[in-house]
Amino acid sequence: MKIDSLPPDYIPFQEIDVCGNRLIEGLLLFTINDHVPLLIGNGKIPRIWLSIPADHKAQTWRFLVRDNKSLHSKVKIHIVKSTIEIDTPEGVVLKVTKESKEKAKMITINLHPFGMEIYGEATMLKVMKSEFVGNVFNKVRVMVAIKSKDKKVGPIASPT
Repeated sequence: MKIDSLPPDYIPFQEIDVCGNRLIEGLLLFTINDHVPLLIGNGKIPRIWLSIPADHKAQTWRFLVRDNKSLHSKVKIHIVKSTIEIDTPEGVVLKVTKESKEKAKMITINLHPFGMEIYGEATMLKVMKSEFVGNVFNKVRVMVAIKSKDKKVGPIASPT
């Protein structure tokens, strides 16, 4: 999805712990050349939209998950209480839990299987070659924006 065409029912959390970093009153976690690969919206459980590049130049994107619904047979959604986990044959790509009415916590992210260099665990987030540990992003539109001159994101993979 493009940065200027977010789902109308997307409501961001007031605060998200993103693998040990805090996004407070922010709109988006990541953008790649003005595309939004991941949204974590507020709801009874975190509401997830996950899209991936459909070509090597990342000009065309497609949803794998739209509002907690898998759009690919090999992408599985597991929900336990207030935690949502997205699983593929390559392993867990996202795990998020709702901690309170306005706060969520991203426990795990691994978008490598889809050609995006975004990876994180409990206390560290790695985007491309940058590591983020213990940072606070307050009132920003985008926490981490990736821009590429040649528009190439990386090898494109689909859940197999």
